Amino acid sequence: MTARQSGAQGGITDRALDTKLATRNLRMPANNRIAVFGPSHAAQHFAGTNAAGDVPTLLGQTVGAVHWANFLSGGRAVLEPADMIARNGEWTGPMLWNGIDYPGLGSRVDRLLATGVGHVVMVAPTANDRNAWSAAQSIANLTGIVDRIVGAGMLLTILLDYPHGAAAYTAMRLSNTAASPQLDHWSVVNRWLLTLHGQRGIRAVDTPAILGDLTSAEGQAMAGVTIDGLHLSTQGAYQVGRVLAREWRRIYPLGGVLPFGQAERAGQAGVNPAAALSTQPYFGGTGGTLGSGATGQIGTGWTTLLAAGVSGAYAKVTTSAFGGRSYLDEDGPPTKDWQQVTLSGTANGTADVILLRQTITPTIGDVLRAIAEIEVDPGTTGLSGVGLYLFHSGSGQQIRAFGTPATGLADPWPAQGMAGIMRSPRWIADSTQCYLQLSAKPISGATVAATIRVRGMAAGKAL
Repeated sequence: MTARQSGAQGGITDRALDTKLATRNLRMPANNRIAVFGPSHAAQHFAGTNAAGDVPTLLGQTVGAVHWANFLSGGRAVLEPADMIARNGEWTGPMLWNGIDYPGLGSRVDRLLATGVGHVVMVAPTANDRNAWSAAQSIANLTGIVDRIVGAGMLLTILLDYPHGAAAYTAMRLSNTAASPQLDHWSVVNRWLLTLHGQRGIRAVDTPAILGDLTSAEGQAMAGVTIDGLHLSTQGAYQVGRVLAREWRRIYPLGGVLPFGQAERAGQAGVNPAAALSTQPYFGGTGGTLGSGATGQIGTGWTTLLAAGVSGAYAKVTTSAFGGRSYLDEDGPPTKDWQQVTLSGTANGTADVILLRQTITPTIGDVLRAIAEIEVDPGTTGLSGVGLYLFHSGSGQQIRAFGTPATGLADPWPAQGMAGIMRSPRWIADSTQCYLQLSAKPISGATVAATIRVRGMAAGKAL
């Protein structure tokens, strides 16, 4: 049985889903690996750039809409730093511009195609074109890029250029004078991108409709969805990611990404070389160790390390629904057992609150991934992020499914209830002692209130 024949999604077989998508000029991707392509709006998905202008191998950030989509859709796709072709300041052209070492997206298509991903998400590709280029130039450049991506058989999703500026960031607004009609050019390019929707496996996402202040004549973003008038805040990324997640549920079958349970551990030498390295992924028992500020029950093998000012009430709970939707309507068990953490207090700083921690002992060179199913109840306050990651305290190396905003950035986690699966990129262990951790980052001085449930949390070589 092939992967394309194995299973159904919401009662629709893969063959029927292919047919349904074909009628919309969409298609199933060749694999579930996704590349994020674009300027700094894409580079946000993995922090910073190195001297060669490439994204580094670590630190996935919360502020990436594609990360949000993967979490909210149940971890259906694979996101790896090596597949992120993104750099701050890039425009759509094929060469350097303005004497600055910004090579242009057109010069990086070969590298994008060489990744072999099945799906490309092109993020706000013309965001920097408005500095010097006309709509006609942007459209000509994008036509060549789009033709090559689609011609390579890759599914393509395009996030239209975000609104520029906001009421709090007026300097970032686009001009619209006879001498510099930037806003008009922005509108023309975005309107053209929308005409590609539904053609040749292309989906164009109308991000201005999601993020824009639609009553403003300035074409600016609404309050709270950017951190600087250009780049998405956690809330803005969540709003775009939830739209992407709906499409991903249609095109990616839900895979078995969670661990099988406590039994998925090496038993007989050499038989299961890719076993899970962590223990008690479903929080069996109550023999864990609660650190300072924590009360209640925690699964065997797990510990906590809460930050000053934040307390946590731990409990083992069983649920049958989330957000008014029964688990019977999903492709999983009718009930779920969770390790629940209810946070409260007033944060005295922004140090990570380690909600759950377990020491793992890999072999140096092991290729690991962390994964966890998570629910967050509505009404979260005082947090700027929740992240799952592998961490080596000696080297400081870490790899995250979700990162958290920079220290001191009061960028709040969305108050909406949410559920999904966090799935980190792969990481090559550089130590025989590492930590599997779930953390929350508080906003200094804020009142913290959050209820988070965790299920199926593990680190291993086959996840």
